[in-house]
Amino acid sequence: MSGTGGASGRPPLLGVVYCPISVELPSLVRATRRSWRLAWLVDRGRLDEPGQLDQLSRFGRVIDVTGLAPQDIPGVLPEPLDGLLASNDVDLEFAADLAGELGLPTLDVATVERLVDKATQREALRAAGLPMPRIVTVRSDADAAAVASATRALSFPAVLKPARGSASRASSYVDSAAAVARLLAGRRRLPVEEFVVEERIPDGWCPADSPWADYVSVESFVHSGRVEHFGITGRGPLAEGLRETASILPADVPSALGAELLDLAEEAITALGVRFGAMHTELKLSPQGPRVIEVNGRLGGGSIRWLAERVTGVPLLAAAARVNLGLPPGVAGARFEGVGFAYYVQPPLTASGVHSIGGTAEAYAVPGVEDVITLRPAGSRIDPAEEGSMAAVLLVRGWRRTHEEVAGVIRRLQDGLRVSYV
Repeated sequence: MSGTGGASGRPPLLGVVYCPISVELPSLVRATRRSWRLAWLVDRGRLDEPGQLDQLSRFGRVIDVTGLAPQDIPGVLPEPLDGLLASNDVDLEFAADLAGELGLPTLDVATVERLVDKATQREALRAAGLPMPRIVTVRSDADAAAVASATRALSFPAVLKPARGSASRASSYVDSAAAVARLLAGRRRLPVEEFVVEERIPDGWCPADSPWADYVSVESFVHSGRVEHFGITGRGPLAEGLRETASILPADVPSALGAELLDLAEEAITALGVRFGAMHTELKLSPQGPRVIEVNGRLGGGSIRWLAERVTGVPLLAAAARVNLGLPPGVAGARFEGVGFAYYVQPPLTASGVHSIGGTAEAYAVPGVEDVITLRPAGSRIDPAEEGSMAAVLLVRGWRRTHEEVAGVIRRLQDGLRVSYV
């Protein structure tokens, strides 16, 4: 069934695999505008608060899928779905299985595997002729001898990260096989999982030489195999542990380089066989030219959706819904007004908790600041090494006319926000 119309001429019904951390309810509901109806597929074990079910039911039909396998869900649907939206990495495989059962236009199981498994993805990109760093897989319970054997053909420095994961969880730069073994040994108390060790793409510049990191992301949508780009998002320099400190939209890149980045993102998306969905492609600006870091089969995090609406008025979550209803995304040619920013205060890797927070009231006096959001209040326990970018304590968002002005705002925030840690 396509997304051109629902049963009995009613607006199409979009099924949403509900995840509290990735589905922004107000944005999705606002974007609906009577274009489609919403059906929330909810696993009660993932809800943060008891009242969330009542809130969801105000804006659509709630379908309880707790404990159900994808093949069981068609039997509990009150009417056929016209599309299915999953906006979190961990939900993509579930959504692909369910879409296959329902015959809906979305990512298929084989494509999802290429998107969520880093080693599989690198093999597919390399097979398509894209220059990719060498990569090997190691189990987290591997001893020093096994790590040394697995990484013998690699050149260091390299990057260690989970084979399946996001937000820089448990990720680190490593300079030797011994460093890999040492970091893995520190995870013995955690469930065993696969990690990848990937040769590090050379840096484009030193962090001291630019207010921006040497990597960007391209936000794209794919409809019936056709790639439509929305824009390019820049970043602030990474904190230790490859954690993000800022997102900037649009990125501060020359137009010629921007065109090259869009072409490379499309080449990577096509190489992975993507036919439908929202894509978030991370690219490194290496001395040898742009290189693919990874392709994600979802919208980007790091406040990118907020930035998109603030700078262009385009709701990316609605565009993702459209392509998964079999409709064109309608994001090409979006008009960018000024520069949006989202700045994160990341704790040191050694922190285990937040002791105190200061300077938030004063941050509102900085020109361009619109939101100051406390993500981890004083007294919170944190595990930055394991949580990655999700361990951020504060988020500050806003808008300025130019990239230079945004860089100045971030410098003032770095000086003025005060967080102490346990």
